[in-house]
Amino acid sequence: MEMQLFAALAARAGGGCRIAAVGEGAAALCAAFARQTGASQGAGEGGGQAAVLGTESGAVTLAAYAACPQGDAFDAAVLVPPCADVDGSACAAVQGAGKPFVCFAGEGGEQSGAEAAARLAEECGVPLVSCGAEDLSALWEALLFAFPPASVEIGLPAWMSVLPAENEAVAPLLQKVRAAAPSLVRLSDCARLQEVFADDDVYCEDCSTDPATGRAVLRMAAREGVFYRMLGRACGAEIPDDLHLMAYVSSLKEAKRFHDKFAAAFAAADADGYGLAAPAEEDMRLQPPEIVRRGGRCGVRLKADAPSYHVLKIDVHSELTPVTGESARSEEIARGMVESYEKDAEGLWNTDMFGRTFKEMAQSALHEKLANMPAEARSKLRRAVGRIVNEGKGGVICILL
Repeated sequence: MEMQLFAALAARAGGGCRIAAVGEGAAALCAAFARQTGASQGAGEGGGQAAVLGTESGAVTLAAYAACPQGDAFDAAVLVPPCADVDGSACAAVQGAGKPFVCFAGEGGEQSGAEAAARLAEECGVPLVSCGAEDLSALWEALLFAFPPASVEIGLPAWMSVLPAENEAVAPLLQKVRAAAPSLVRLSDCARLQEVFADDDVYCEDCSTDPATGRAVLRMAAREGVFYRMLGRACGAEIPDDLHLMAYVSSLKEAKRFHDKFAAAFAAADADGYGLAAPAEEDMRLQPPEIVRRGGRCGVRLKADAPSYHVLKIDVHSELTPVTGESARSEEIARGMVESYEKDAEGLWNTDMFGRTFKEMAQSALHEKLANMPAEARSKLRRAVGRIVNEGKGGVICILL
């Protein structure tokens, strides 16, 4: 187990980890490390004791220092108070170097050393590890979790992946993630994200971390009823449970059939002005066969009828002249409206006059024009298109309205 921890430390540091043990108990910690792991011992760069252990991910070196070395001399640190710089400058030096570190208070040591370690850990906001010299696994594990997270992945429920970022269920979650991100200094801090989402509709169901890679994965889940609430708002209908969901899906069957049949025709009409919905096989009406005689020959005539739908895009125009009154005053109003349009076109159309906006007046005029098309003209237009389709385009068709 310890070898896996050391291999992970070497991997997180980029293929080899140099650990600085700082304080009066640093030499004893190095000796215990060498004794338990079989690491080779010697003198370190700072003149103190050092131990080197080879792993599959690179070498792990633990070197003892009386005071904190320069930041480029180590990748992580273990403070073993009391240190040469007792007033917390050792802690400040490690923090200034941006290196992960923990405070260590070995069991059975001097009471003053344990108290100093606890005080220093509290002041610096770092983990305090208390364990016996015969088993230092807890120390190395705490140091490994003191490295910053390499990535934090948030796994949302699958149905939330299709919702926009501004959705009422997604937006608060993203906002809280952005707010909490600066506080994720150590990999162990990621577990606190469960508390961040504890009272939300979408909460953190599980948080797993891989200290060897620095990867944290949060698995989010939605509370009961959230899915149906979001589904109902997306559909514009009330869907509180499975029963209403099944009823709603059943009602969509005919709507989808209509859409599949006419969607292409309406899209073509919108793009080119004319669209055609060709008949499907189930729309065909097969007529009984007829015997046909021509001269001395005899044959059979088979007929099939089917409805086709022709969609025409007709631009309808409406016109409003809201300015009336004397010439000078009306010209002033007209110029003001033109200037208002240049600044805010939507605002002008939403201007209220006589209890209705200009946009409502224009829409009403459009509807009146469409309603004015006589039923007889509609029938003639339908017959004309039918003749063009069935008799070809060689003749001349005149439509009298």
